[in-house]
Amino acid sequence: MKFTALSCRVSGVVLLGALLASCGGGGGGGGGASTAPAPVPAPAPTPTPNPLPEVPPVRPAPAGCVVHIVADTAVQLGKTAGASVLACTGMLSEVTWTSVGGVAVNLLAARSTTVAFEAPTVGTVELRADVRFVDGRTASATTGIQMTDATAGSSLTLRADHSVRPDFNTSVRAWPTLAAGETVASIVWTQVAGPTVTMDTTNNRLLTFKSPKVAVDTVLKFRAVMTTSSGRQDFDDVLIGVEPEPALPDGYLFDETARVHPYRPVGVYAAALTRCAYNNGLYFQDSGRNNLCSSATLPLLQTEAGFGAVPSVAQIMGRVLTSHDFLGANFEQFLLTQDPHGDFRRLLGGVTAIVLGSHVRPSFYWSVSGAIYLDANNLWLTPEQRDVVTEVPDYRSTFDDELNFTSFGRQVRNNAYARRSFPASSRITRTNEELVLEIGRLLYHELGHASDFFSPSDRNLDPAQSIWANVSGRVGARTLVSDMLAAQFPLASAEMKGLGQVMYQGATATAEQKAYGPADVGRFFGADRASDDYAYSIFEDSNSREDLSMLFEEFMMSYRHGVRYDVAYTNAVKDGMSPGQVLVGWGQRGRIGEAAIKPRIKLVLQRIAPWIDLAAVDALPAPILMRTGVSWDDNLMLTSGATAAQPSGLRAGSAAASPRDLREDMKVMRAAH
Repeated sequence: MKFTALSCRVSGVVLLGALLASCGGGGGGGGGASTAPAPVPAPAPTPTPNPLPEVPPVRPAPAGCVVHIVADTAVQLGKTAGASVLACTGMLSEVTWTSVGGVAVNLLAARSTTVAFEAPTVGTVELRADVRFVDGRTASATTGIQMTDATAGSSLTLRADHSVRPDFNTSVRAWPTLAAGETVASIVWTQVAGPTVTMDTTNNRLLTFKSPKVAVDTVLKFRAVMTTSSGRQDFDDVLIGVEPEPALPDGYLFDETARVHPYRPVGVYAAALTRCAYNNGLYFQDSGRNNLCSSATLPLLQTEAGFGAVPSVAQIMGRVLTSHDFLGANFEQFLLTQDPHGDFRRLLGGVTAIVLGSHVRPSFYWSVSGAIYLDANNLWLTPEQRDVVTEVPDYRSTFDDELNFTSFGRQVRNNAYARRSFPASSRITRTNEELVLEIGRLLYHELGHASDFFSPSDRNLDPAQSIWANVSGRVGARTLVSDMLAAQFPLASAEMKGLGQVMYQGATATAEQKAYGPADVGRFFGADRASDDYAYSIFEDSNSREDLSMLFEEFMMSYRHGVRYDVAYTNAVKDGMSPGQVLVGWGQRGRIGEAAIKPRIKLVLQRIAPWIDLAAVDALPAPILMRTGVSWDDNLMLTSGATAAQPSGLRAGSAAASPRDLREDMKVMRAAH
C-alpha cells in the first residue's frame, strides 16, 4: 500500500503521510420483510417457452419489530439461497447465524448480517439469527427457505449474497451451467429493490457497484436473466445487505470499515482488537489530540511472547480479526504447516493485529495501529470460500493506461510458473501448501514493513504511549531501516522515480513519460539497484519503505522457497492482443542476485531478520537477461534459469501447463502491497 498526503482517502482508510505502508438469492425467492424502499421495476423479459415469474414484492418490517430477516422463500437446488438480518432500530454489533432444523447447510458467513448457502437436498432450511445491538440489547429471528428440485436444462446461479457497509465497492459473479450444445447469448442485470446504485456490467458475468449511503439496515436485490443460444431463459436473484455506520469523528482515520470479529473471541486481547485496529471511531486530529489505544491496551505480539521468544501460533491467532472464520482457520493452518523455520512467527512479533477481510484491497501495513490488513483473495482454498471475496479491482489497475509500455512480473521455478493460474471464471480448489505463493509472499512484504518500523531490537515499547507515538520520533529522525537503506544505498533513477508516481500513485503522465518505450524503461531500471519497480512507488523525502519490502519479499521467496522473480517491460498491452504480440523490450530473471543489490539485501536482513545467515545472500543465483524482441510467454524458458534445489512440499514445474490470462502478470494489476 502507498503513502499519500494527509486526508487522501484510499481503500477505506484516510492515510496519514508516512503512517501507512503498501498500502444470491435463489430463483423465485423474495420472501420476508424489509425496510428497503419500493422496488425498482425490472423490464419485462422477452417471451419464451418458459416465461420468467414476476419479481415478488419486498414487504415492510412488521409493527413493533426489533429485528427481522429478509430471505428467499423458495430456491432450486444448484442455486444460491440467501438471508439477511436487519435491525428495525439501532445498529447491530454482533451477529451469529445457526442452521437450526431441516436440511443442514454450511454457513461460511455465519458472523455476517447476510448469509448464503447451496443446499445439498430438497427440503426446508431453517435458520436463526442471534444478534446483539451496540447498546447491549439482544434479539433473535428465524426464517425458513424451501429448496426445490432443479429444472432440466441450462441454468444460472449468482454467487453470493453478502453484506457491506456504505460506500464500499463490491461484486457478484454470474455462473452459467449450460446444457450440451448451448452457449450464453446474453446475461442482463437489473436492480429490483433498494436504493438505486450505478451498476457496472461491462463483463456481463460480473456485477460491480458501490453500495449506497444508508441510515438504517437496508437490503439491495439484483436479478440476472440469462438467455442461451437456443432461446431458453433462466434467472437468479441476489441479496446484498448494507449496514449503516456511526458518524465519523473529526480527524477520522478510517472513512469506512467492513464488519470483522475476533477469530478467538475469548483471547486475552479480543476486546481491544476491533476498537484499536479497525474502528472508524478512531481519530487523529491536527492538534495532536487522538484516541489511539496505548501499547499497553494492545501491545506488539513480541510483548506477549516475551523478548527474544518466538510468538506461538496460538498467541498469533489471538490477534486475528476476520470477516469470515474460514479465513482465520486457513491462516492458522498455514502457520502450523508452512512455517518450518519460524520466519513468519518471528516477523509477526512486530505487529499488534492481523485483519483478514473479504473487502480489504489492496493489503497494507499501518504504523498508526501496528496492524497488517490482508486481502482475503490470498487465503481461500475452495470455490465456496472464494465466492465471498470481492472481485473489485485494485484502485491502481488503470494508472498506467497512458504509458507506452507495460510492466510485467511473475514467480518462476525451474523455467515454469511457480504459481498456478486461478481464473475467476473457474471453480478451483487449491491446497494449503500453495498458499506460500499467495499469503506467504504477501506476509514477507507486509511484515517487512512492520519490522522496518519495529525491528526485533525496537520492540520494547513505552506501554503508556500509543504504537504510533512509540515510533514517530524515529520516523521524524529518519532512523528506520528503510531510511538507512536510502542513505547508504540510494536509488538514483529520476526517470523511474517519476514513473513510479504514475504507475502506483496515479500521477498524470508527462509527454516525455508517455514517449518512453519498453527498452527506455528497461535501461533506466536496469542501471539502478532496485529489485522491482514497485520500489519507486513512493519517494517523498527519500522514503524507501517499498524498496525495503520488495527486497525482503524477493529474497525470502528465493531463499526459502526456490522462487525467482521475473521483471520485464513490454510494448503497451491493449485489449484483444494475443500473447504472441506482447514483446519484451527489456527483462531479467532473479534480479536480486545482482552484485549491486546484494549489499542492500544484507543491510535489510541484519536489521529485520537477524536470524538469517548473510552468506545466503552471496549464494543467490546470478540473474539472467531475457531475450528482447521475443514474447513474454516465450521468455519463460531461459537457458540457465533452473534453480538448483526444490523446497519440500512444492512440486517442480507443476504450474507450467496452466492456462493463463496475460493480465495476471501485469505488475500494476497485481501490486497489492
